[in-house]
Amino acid sequence: MGIPKSWYTIALFLTFLAVAAALQWWQVPRFPAEIWIILLLSAVVFLSVGLIARSNIAFLFLCIIIGTVCAFLRVSQTTHIPSVESVDSFAIDRPHDAKEGNLPRVMLHGYISDEPDRRPMKTKYVVEVDEINGIVEMPYMESLRVHGKILVTDHAFYPLHAYGDEVIVTGILEKPTQIEDFAYDRYLSRYGIYAVIYRAEIETLSTGHGSRFFSFLYHLKSRFEYTLNRLLPEPHASLMAGLLTGSRRGIPDHLLKDFQATGLTHIIAISGYNIAIVIAVIAGSLFFLPLKWRFLPSFLAILFFTLFVGASPSVVRAALMGMLGLFALHVGREKHSLIVILLTAALMAAWNPKMLWYDAGFQLSFLSVLGLAYLSPFLEHPMKFFPVFLGIRESLTMTLAAQFSAVPLVILLFGKFSLVAPLANLLVAPLIPFAMLFGFLGTLVGFFSEPLGRFIAYPGFGALELVINIAQFLSNLPYASMNIAGVSGVYVLGYYEVLILFLCIPFLTTHTQTPAAPPSPLA
Repeated sequence: MGIPKSWYTIALFLTFLAVAAALQWWQVPRFPAEIWIILLLSAVVFLSVGLIARSNIAFLFLCIIIGTVCAFLRVSQTTHIPSVESVDSFAIDRPHDAKEGNLPRVMLHGYISDEPDRRPMKTKYVVEVDEINGIVEMPYMESLRVHGKILVTDHAFYPLHAYGDEVIVTGILEKPTQIEDFAYDRYLSRYGIYAVIYRAEIETLSTGHGSRFFSFLYHLKSRFEYTLNRLLPEPHASLMAGLLTGSRRGIPDHLLKDFQATGLTHIIAISGYNIAIVIAVIAGSLFFLPLKWRFLPSFLAILFFTLFVGASPSVVRAALMGMLGLFALHVGREKHSLIVILLTAALMAAWNPKMLWYDAGFQLSFLSVLGLAYLSPFLEHPMKFFPVFLGIRESLTMTLAAQFSAVPLVILLFGKFSLVAPLANLLVAPLIPFAMLFGFLGTLVGFFSEPLGRFIAYPGFGALELVINIAQFLSNLPYASMNIAGVSGVYVLGYYEVLILFLCIPFLTTHTQTPAAPPSPLA
């Protein structure tokens, strides 16, 4: 029996992702020539055997070799090596006991290249640097042309700076380091940032140098959050902003801790979960239409939602994963669903392999989408007792499927396990789409009429009040959350092996049943 054609594609993408993930521990701009020779000879051998002997196995191994070559090539191309022209080559490794007054300060010229991250006591800016104007302690130093991004933190309340501003930044240029158990340097490397200024002085020289399209999106998002804050009190306004735009500004620390203890943190960050809720609300609202007719409205809703909240890289990633989930729900557990999921993950990893290594959101979204595609069908029957209205049943099914597929990785990455997370998500899941729908509609209407917008958003306020009370109640239960530091990856791998085996049981039983004996000719 021949190998199905889909296996070649799956082998190619899986190999690329696996090898690229393994190369996290071997990042070099140029791999040894011996590796390329071995890969080239292996490709020639398998290609020859496949053509001469017409061996499907040989072609399958050829796809594996091609995936390996692509992974080595992409990692070598994206490995960052500081040069005399990269701005991070001027960054210092700050000693823990060093005082700021003893460290040199630099003056950098550049442009704010991303949406400002405004927080209660500070604002973070990503600056694309093109020139070092000098060192403050060395006023006669000549300007140098450089390139690269830095992250600067401004603790001043005024003036505010915006995306596209031409700026002069003054401060101590440092290399980011690990903060306790948080690999801050790896986190920033995902965005191509290898230097930071923790306390910066910023002077705007001119404005309007950014993309008009993104300037419009960031302005629209800012106006949306401003209107939302006028419609709802705190902390409901900040929580609603977390649901709709991914912003965590203004959410009290005690509420964040309650969400962490109950496994609800994922609802206040734009992720595949939020996009899945958008899908569920649209699909549930159009329940009277055939399933295939709901695809286009759901797709357009995701596109509009992505643009509306700013189309940042994390939001675009979540939208892509959400679209995959939408596709998976429409095609069912077919082989094409897995191919499209692997293709999207491979393209995103090829664009930036560091997403595969250091981006927990990417890893969890990828597992969540696989859960939507392959676990959701098993949960449809137990969830049939919940109403379809506003996508409640679908959102609950999606939430549980995502939890089953992603929780082990959460434990491995963060060392925490919430015993009440399944119950918390079960209780909260029906409320989230309700809150998002009325919060979004109320804010849109609030652009034109604040009293009417507040009236429309009020049901969303009530839903969030229930969510807050549920989180606070469950987080106060004994042993609601457990610290499980140092969990071995072997156990997590074993969990996924058992889960895969469980999913494969229907396939194996279908294809291994002994065929019925033919009727006897003497009967």
